[in-house]
Amino acid sequence: MAQARPHVIVIGSGIGGLAAAVRLAARGAQVTLLEQLPQVGGKLNQWIVPHPDRPSDERPFRFDTGPSLITLPFVFKDLFEAAGEDVRHHLPITKLDPISRFQWSDGSALQFHPDLDQTLLQINRFAPDDVQGFKKLFDYGRHIWELAGESFLANTPEQMIRGEGGFDLLASLRSISIPFRIGMFRKFADVINKHIKHPRLREVLYQYATYSGASPFLCPATLAVIPYCEMHFCGWYIRGGLYTLATSLANVAQKLGVDIRTSTRVKRILIDTKKARGVELATGETLLADAVVCNADAVFAMRHLVEPKDRPHRTNARLDSIDPGGSGLVLCLGVQGTYPQLAHHTKFMPDDYQSDLRAMFETRTLPSDPCIYVCSSTRTDPSQAPDDCENLFVLASAPPITANSTIDWTVEGQRYQDKLIDSLEHKWGLSDLRRRVVVSRRWTPVDLQRDYSANAGAIYGISSNGIRNAFLRPPNQESKISGLFFCGGSTHPGGGLPLVALSGKIAASLTLDYLRL
Repeated sequence: MAQARPHVIVIGSGIGGLAAAVRLAARGAQVTLLEQLPQVGGKLNQWIVPHPDRPSDERPFRFDTGPSLITLPFVFKDLFEAAGEDVRHHLPITKLDPISRFQWSDGSALQFHPDLDQTLLQINRFAPDDVQGFKKLFDYGRHIWELAGESFLANTPEQMIRGEGGFDLLASLRSISIPFRIGMFRKFADVINKHIKHPRLREVLYQYATYSGASPFLCPATLAVIPYCEMHFCGWYIRGGLYTLATSLANVAQKLGVDIRTSTRVKRILIDTKKARGVELATGETLLADAVVCNADAVFAMRHLVEPKDRPHRTNARLDSIDPGGSGLVLCLGVQGTYPQLAHHTKFMPDDYQSDLRAMFETRTLPSDPCIYVCSSTRTDPSQAPDDCENLFVLASAPPITANSTIDWTVEGQRYQDKLIDSLEHKWGLSDLRRRVVVSRRWTPVDLQRDYSANAGAIYGISSNGIRNAFLRPPNQESKISGLFFCGGSTHPGGGLPLVALSGKIAASLTLDYLRL
């Protein structure tokens, strides 16, 4: 008689949860994937709305409402290969050139390209005294990647020390030296300032720290690997929208037999004798399992899905001490007409970018002169909007929701939206923008907290400010509750599409070891 396949419940269908579900099912586990929203994807989601004056148009406005850039494409190649699939049959990716454009109010502009020589030509025109320093910074990022990048991203810190065959003394000694060699004990801004002298170029590079919800003045210099990876491995777009990644993974998962249940909220994780036994749904239904992989925000999950008696090692006070990453206000603006001056990714830099950072990470207020990021995917993919229209995804920084928050988003949401639209129209040259907006939608940190169970309404989960948050994030395997695993942006190795996909790989690997599959 055939032995029953072990059953794994995956909570949450973000890219981490989808990646874990695909890998577990490909190795023979019976997988049930539970998602509280009506569609899969988590923060990688989509809003589709017709032009109000052309409701029958075959091309509505399509917005990716979360991530807008693919990096480290080999991560997704590996993921689809694990399921026996060729990623090229699922994800039609296009290399972006330029990767991004930075613009200032005096008309100055700088572009980063997938070709380093082209970028250096830009640097030479913009800040000629910093060409050599930029090369050294790029080499520093390469050094970090070659020394620890792939091993750190593909393994938990414990796995790196343990090695494949158990405790490995040599691996442990190497691991002990790595933090000093990759800048763990230096600040990101200090490394930027050492190599770069032009204040505006410094600020462009500072903003890479915010990719992990961190302040460049608080996070480790190890994050210098981010600009290196973006330029070396390039920035990519998926034709049809980045949400295609979520739907493609869901299709592959279902092909492997994964039972995906949307509009299904988990009330709590069932734990008995320090072991995860399944989940209780909001409807009262109980689902039993041999293991549980949680793709919900780790802080939220511990606080709301695990009863306090089952987590004496993770009290609410300890969870409160974990620094949430930065947040933001998101606008999706469907616009009549086009703005050809926009690149696919345009960042409008304020006169004092450091004031933007101070507002988010120090005073926890809204910036007076925010940095505004605009993604216009129609620049690469006209199918994302009706003819003679643009789909503008606008993001500006905002602090997370903390116990001391004073921002009333029911009031400030509209005010901040008006401020951003006015700034784009009058300061940044998007003429008649307010008049030309035909559809719009807004997300504040409160919406992110409600829709995605994001701790403190943070976009990036846990910040990378300080060594603890950057390198000692909530573990992928819960040490005190057997059979409970975590993946997603709030756990190792961090936020961003490739990293959350890798967290799913790590969680799946740990679960398979636990189940002895």
